[in-house]
Amino acid sequence: MLEHFRQFAANRVVRWLFILFLVVPFGLFGIDAYINRVSSGEAFANVGGTRISQQEFDQAIRRQADIYRQQFRGQFDQSLMENPEVRRGVLDQIVGEKLVALGADRAGLRIPDKALAERIGAEPFFQDNGKFSKERYEQVARSQGLTPPGLDERMRQDFKAQQFRSSITDTAFVPKATLDGFIRSAQQQREVSVVNFTPDQYTSKVKVTPEQVKAYYDKNPAEFTTPERARVEFVELSVDALAAKAQVPAEDVKKFYEDAMARNQWGKSEERRASHILITVAPDAKDDVKAAAKAKAQAIADRVRKAPKTFAEVAKKESQDPGSAAQGGDLGFFPRGQMVKAFDDVAFNAKKGEILGPVQSEFGWHVIEVTDIHPAQVKSLAEATPEIEASLKKQVAQRQFAESAENFTNLVYEQSASLKPAADAMKIAVQQGPWLTKGRPSIVPTLNNPKLVGEIFSDDSIKSKRNTSAVEVAPNVLVAAHVVEHKPAELQPMDAVKPDIEKKLVRQEAVRLAREDGEAKLKQIQAGKDAGVKWPAPLAVSRQKPGGLPPSVIDRAYRADPKKLPSVVGVDNGAMGYALLQVSKVVEGDKVEDAQRNALSSQLRDAVAASDFESTLGSLRDRVGVTVRSGALDAKPK
Repeated sequence: MLEHFRQFAANRVVRWLFILFLVVPFGLFGIDAYINRVSSGEAFANVGGTRISQQEFDQAIRRQADIYRQQFRGQFDQSLMENPEVRRGVLDQIVGEKLVALGADRAGLRIPDKALAERIGAEPFFQDNGKFSKERYEQVARSQGLTPPGLDERMRQDFKAQQFRSSITDTAFVPKATLDGFIRSAQQQREVSVVNFTPDQYTSKVKVTPEQVKAYYDKNPAEFTTPERARVEFVELSVDALAAKAQVPAEDVKKFYEDAMARNQWGKSEERRASHILITVAPDAKDDVKAAAKAKAQAIADRVRKAPKTFAEVAKKESQDPGSAAQGGDLGFFPRGQMVKAFDDVAFNAKKGEILGPVQSEFGWHVIEVTDIHPAQVKSLAEATPEIEASLKKQVAQRQFAESAENFTNLVYEQSASLKPAADAMKIAVQQGPWLTKGRPSIVPTLNNPKLVGEIFSDDSIKSKRNTSAVEVAPNVLVAAHVVEHKPAELQPMDAVKPDIEKKLVRQEAVRLAREDGEAKLKQIQAGKDAGVKWPAPLAVSRQKPGGLPPSVIDRAYRADPKKLPSVVGVDNGAMGYALLQVSKVVEGDKVEDAQRNALSSQLRDAVAASDFESTLGSLRDRVGVTVRSGALDAKPK
């Protein structure tokens, strides 16, 4: 994903800045390939001779906050971005980006002008009807605040960073022995018998005295204190609310539609649905193996052409594609360019119901049946109107919000005894909020902002009965609240909570008794004595198929020494009690099949590639050094 931004210094636009985020398996690193500007002041951090400014870090913090806000749908607490660990994570990402740019430069990677032009021309994003569009390229440059030469340089750095990463990850290799060992380990099962000592078996033996209840109550007053609460009414000024009431002229909608039509915005490309039967063969296989695979695919093609209705049945039996064979070879609908080229060319030049092949690809030989076609479509003005109106209303609302925000802020402050004047002026409703409990999230997302909550529970709001200030709880969302009822924190009387305390103490003691009994029996068994434990029939379990056993039990079963079986071990399951395990047998996995290797090899290769890439950046980091300004991560984002 590319996220672009502009920085300004001394009234001059500093161009050629961009951030490239490459999504790496297991969330390894982002990649930053941009040219740093020089500015005054102490750097936030330094990566070798490359400077990370305070402004650059603050922008990254804001971007990350926006991501969290979208992910948590309004439940995001802005104060999270002040956590040193979160801030460290953001800085580590920037450092990783700088290291990639530095590594590419040190490796001497270059993208000559001719190669750059070819790669830009091949990017589908810059094409119109399959050909490079100069107009579209210039439009993208303008939307990012760049000139076409500036976008050229940004793309050059982008491709160079990709080239650096590929030079490391594309050489990753997983030996067959390693892959087979991984598969066998995943398939391995252990036969275990489990006897549980649960707290419920011991509750009848527990007696709780009034003195114990009183002692617990006195020792844990916070547990029985009803937190401070407040009930509020509030007003919300937001772009979304203004957009819902905005009016858009029909002629504006039509003009927007016509402009978008000129850019092919309302077109939908053709999609095809196909099924296939795959006979796999490795690219480096011997000629006789390749010939045998082709002959088998040809025989299947001849067979299904004579009886097309049997295609799905044959695919289930003969296809060596584990992802589609179970569905009768069905691959679903796909646009042009999603499949490998050889497959794509045949599928998009066939008629519905036609059976083609064998077609060779890097995966082997395909027999293909085109089962359905969705032709290219273009939305009519009527179909596009709802989307256009929503977009135009949003634009109107954004202008209105910018014009109204200051007036709204002033009104809730100047008319502080009530929210009604501000609501009437903005033509918005005063909403009744639920009870808010201090320190706990509200069911109303907009009332969860830490600054707003702090003002609600302030003396100014509670004792002086004043409105809170207008707080920006999210981008383009202002909220002000007024406390209508308040209840201070209150310690509940012991008689009211006595039953809950008794249950808790009984449970705690029962858990202790279960653990002690289990541990005592384990010692007896390990000493060769009869502990009176009746073992149930053994159950074959694995990490993938735990048979209903908790993770702690499965983990302990796999840590038992396979050379000393049968073995009896114990597991403390915390609040669930204690368990004794008798591990009696190790069941090795079946022979590793080619289909299993094919299914897992790419995943393991990606893991190895990610590890190699991380190791390379780690080594580079050690060589160039990374320094962070003292106290920088403790500072709040601006």
